[in-house]
Amino acid sequence: MTEHQWKELSKYFLDNGNRKLSTEEKEKIKLAIDQANSLNELLQVAFASLTIDAHR
Repeated sequence: MTEHQWKELSKYFLDNGNRKLSTEEKEKIKLAIDQANSLNELLQVAFASLTIDAHR
């Protein structure tokens, strides 16, 4: 998969998952996904967003 495909898949899961995130939080995470320059950074965004959701 290309980096663009990973990013789009990540945003799809963010929008369609059962996570307790506000619309504003989702938009900020999508921005971080778009700004990621590597798969490593994309994974860091994913783990950080899971941490936000886990503390609810």
